[in-house]
Amino acid sequence: MPAPSSSAAVGVRTPGLKLEKPIDLGAPGALVATDRGVIFRTRDDELTGVPLAEAPARLRAKESADGTRALRGPPLTFARSSHVYWVTRGKLVRRAFNWDATAASGPLEVLANDAHDGTRVAAETLAADPGTAGRDVALYIARAVRAGDERVARAWVEGAGTIGITSEGSGASSVALAKTPTRLLAISLDARAAMSPVHARTIEVGFQGPPRLGSDVVVFVGPPPESHIDVAAVAGSEGPVAFIPFARDTSSFGLASLAIGSEPHLDAPVQWNIYPGGIDPAPVDGAVVCQRVWTAYARPSDADGGSPNLLELSPVDGGAFGRGITAGQGFDFSLISMAARADGGAWLAWVGNGRSWVRGLKCS
Repeated sequence: MPAPSSSAAVGVRTPGLKLEKPIDLGAPGALVATDRGVIFRTRDDELTGVPLAEAPARLRAKESADGTRALRGPPLTFARSSHVYWVTRGKLVRRAFNWDATAASGPLEVLANDAHDGTRVAAETLAADPGTAGRDVALYIARAVRAGDERVARAWVEGAGTIGITSEGSGASSVALAKTPTRLLAISLDARAAMSPVHARTIEVGFQGPPRLGSDVVVFVGPPPESHIDVAAVAGSEGPVAFIPFARDTSSFGLASLAIGSEPHLDAPVQWNIYPGGIDPAPVDGAVVCQRVWTAYARPSDADGGSPNLLELSPVDGGAFGRGITAGQGFDFSLISMAARADGGAWLAWVGNGRSWVRGLKCS
């Protein structure tokens, strides 16, 4: 991967944010950033962790053992319950991961047998009564039952099994979850040949029993997709915001920010961050960092297809993008994962140009 550009040098500052030096984590792999470090999936569906309290020299020493990493696949998803979720061989699965026990993982749990391979899972942990375990909710794409059927979004709820999220007559190609103070918001993208409706509905989960679903609302209708598109979501102080890379029209491509809010409604306000050219894949993620919503995304550096791509960070206020700053550059960004830390900062991890990387974000 090319060296970070001058705007991504050590000690880069933007109002409220400082970027630390990038750390090379070795071979590429399906990964997820957490508050404690980065977790990788292996080819045998085991988990390995890189705790980021270690010095970079010790991180480099781990590279000799990273040949077992799963080189392809969507990002993993990490819930506050310390469970890691993903789809493998048509199954929705999870493992518990314990950073305090020498980064040990628990047994593989199969949660559903109808998951669509190659799709991303979204998961959140809901608060529980004192002295009881929390309840996880995992949103995933279920494969079509018969030829010609739609793929749909389903949710696995701890202690209640799976339920359908997609309304009859609709489909789903990518999903995201955002946690509000009282419930979850399930966001699904239905990428079709002629258009891409974005659906949102609330999920209320008590300490026990089945979940309660709100109405399925089409909050935005995007253009037809040019390739596979994933949606990301962040719950900020003004409610959930969804991020979707779209071709806005026949001549422009960029990142759409949908200010969905805590109560989904028709015609959610949309803001655009237009790229100087298209990009495929177009990974994106987001997190609350230093008390603001930030999104991380890959975009072309210019309209020349031979120029490097950039990994950028932008603050988002009221759904509007602020000035972006560069966190990395290269020619092949395939995966981005952000995770907030207890100190208000975050870890930004990505895969690019045949390597895995991570960079610390601190409040300044």
